[in-house]
Amino acid sequence: MRYIFNAKADLTNKDIDEIISKIEKTYPEGSELIMTLAEKLREEGREEGREEGEAKALARTAIKLLTKKFGILPEELKRGVSKLDVVTLEVIIEDILEYQSLEEVKKYIQ
Repeated sequence: MRYIFNAKADLTNKDIDEIISKIEKTYPEGSELIMTLAEKLREEGREEGREEGEAKALARTAIKLLTKKFGILPEELKRGVSKLDVVTLEVIIEDILEYQSLEEVKKYIQ
């Protein structure tokens, strides 16, 4: 099931209903299996959403702090910072007081 949902990203609700119906007919416990899988997929989606939200918030914080320290930032640097993962953003924010130039920040953006 996970393969089907990952392999075909443009599934409609009708497609999903048809898949569920076929599984229920073929496999009596299919509806329970699908509900368990659906719950797992929803939880994975929530987790990804939380991580994405945290990364956006940290990126905004890093950009604000870098702007305060170095003045107006190049748009390229802002875009690069916005694409970084949570761990890298945390490192940048933690070390921000030690940076002497933006070049030290640019090493994280590649």
